[in-house]
Amino acid sequence: MVIDKIAVNKDNYRVHEFYYNSAREGMFDLLNNMKNNNKIDTLLLPGYIGWSPREGSGIFDPINNLEGLTVQYYKMTTDLNINLDDLSQRIEDLGSDKFAVLAVNYFGFVDKCIKDVADIVKKYSGWLIEDNAHGYFTYLNTQDNYSDATFFSLHKMFPFKAGGSLIVRNKLLSELKYNGRSISETQYNPWIYDVSKIANIRRENYLTLASIIREEGVTEYFTPLKEHLVLETVPQTFPIRITCGNRDKIYELMNESGYGVVSLYHTLIEPLRSPEYQVSLDLSKCIMNLPVHQDVNKDKYQDMINLLVKYCKETSC
Repeated sequence: MVIDKIAVNKDNYRVHEFYYNSAREGMFDLLNNMKNNNKIDTLLLPGYIGWSPREGSGIFDPINNLEGLTVQYYKMTTDLNINLDDLSQRIEDLGSDKFAVLAVNYFGFVDKCIKDVADIVKKYSGWLIEDNAHGYFTYLNTQDNYSDATFFSLHKMFPFKAGGSLIVRNKLLSELKYNGRSISETQYNPWIYDVSKIANIRRENYLTLASIIREEGVTEYFTPLKEHLVLETVPQTFPIRITCGNRDKIYELMNESGYGVVSLYHTLIEPLRSPEYQVSLDLSKCIMNLPVHQDVNKDKYQDMINLLVKYCKETSC
């Protein structure tokens, strides 16, 4: 046939997806495979990685369990994007093509220079891995994806107790053997939900919060970390910088009052607690994340912002 009546190529545009109990398990499986198959000996990580005594570090712990990998940390900007000059220089200084760059799409926001990062990585024959633990819906909503592989935290996006997945996009990596399961073997199947509807609700919630914050003129107390919500972005939370008051006390007071705020990456891993990463350290001391998930009652947002301003005032020195 010159043109078949229907599609018959089973490998054309096939998605190589594997399911795990968590995103960190998928991340470990991927990097362990790449290391054992002599594809990487160096890993470049972002200079903003959190740790907590209860959960450890979703990024650092899997890597710390890998032997034989050299780890470097590249700098981040004040709005939590990649410092392209710093990363470029580190890649150039490696003098090797056996490296991978991990780019984290914090809070569901794709790094604004991700295409430039991908171009640099490709120029030096490296691999680009995207951490989309916060970016499941953004990934599905994005037309141009540049990574060789990416992983997700499903339990952070859906009402699951556990669940993560790995998508391997590069053909050379898809030929490796992975420990992940098929979606049919897990109870944490995201496709039982209307993912498009959830994505739209999360965006609407974010935009509603942004509008309230803008109209209230509260920038002396806190400011949004991200200036704009581009069309493809589906936020995991609404990140803000606390500019007046004690972030830790505000966090406790807000949760005690029934508003489930979080403070993602409030404590950085030990290798990043140095003046070299002062930008990240400063951000970790003031960041807070407001809820935009699909269960939020938007009618409560105004009260939440009013209370947040109140606690910023009460805890200021």
